[in-house]
Amino acid sequence: MIHYFFHTICSGVVLAVLAGCSTPPSSNGIYDPNETLNRKIHNFNKALDSNLVAPVARGYGKTVPLQADRAISNVAANLAIPGEIVNSALQLRLDDVVINTIRLTTNTIFGAGGIINTATLIGMDEDVKTDFGETLAVYGFSEGRYLEVPIFGPRTERATYGLIVDFFLDPIGNLLPSSSRKVTFPLYVVDKVGDRNEYADAINGILYESEDSYIAARSLYLQNRRFKIGSSINNIADLEDPYAD
Repeated sequence: MIHYFFHTICSGVVLAVLAGCSTPPSSNGIYDPNETLNRKIHNFNKALDSNLVAPVARGYGKTVPLQADRAISNVAANLAIPGEIVNSALQLRLDDVVINTIRLTTNTIFGAGGIINTATLIGMDEDVKTDFGETLAVYGFSEGRYLEVPIFGPRTERATYGLIVDFFLDPIGNLLPSSSRKVTFPLYVVDKVGDRNEYADAINGILYESEDSYIAARSLYLQNRRFKIGSSINNIADLEDPYAD
């Protein structure tokens, strides 16, 4: 198992190094050399949303009780925590490792496997969201090109490699029997459908009410992602060096 984790992480690092070496600096802060292709994929994603995802999400919102939706979201969030613990450890954010480990234990044991968000109910700190793309950023890897990924939408090259590594890293999926994916993957999909319903106004505003939905989505994604990455790196920089004089 350790060998598998090590191999997966190293593969992601190699991909990120190759991406970083091929990325020139951008004068406007956005490196999008594949904009023509990205726009085609964006239009595909937009059509997929308007014809399938959005209608399904509306139906979900009308038929699934709020409590059931919240339970699904809680379980999905709980299943994501082990991966966040691994990435927090790789980023040397030990406080976050402790917070997420306690939350995972509390919600799993006292929250019926994560159905109830017991940790939040008793006032514990929220779990710290992170991913392998953020881990690469902490260690100085370039964000690379801007990409529009089929189904997944806006990403940077670094975030895309991180997404791949997180998928294969998946501590829960690798500790449980392979049959568990028959439950965890559909749960992940249903949770995303619930998110599409919950944030419908914001998403519709970007995709269907902006003058150029591609530019709007790209700008919002990069701003949010860079803000999150910047906060993470600043937190690392603020840590005390125990060996400093």
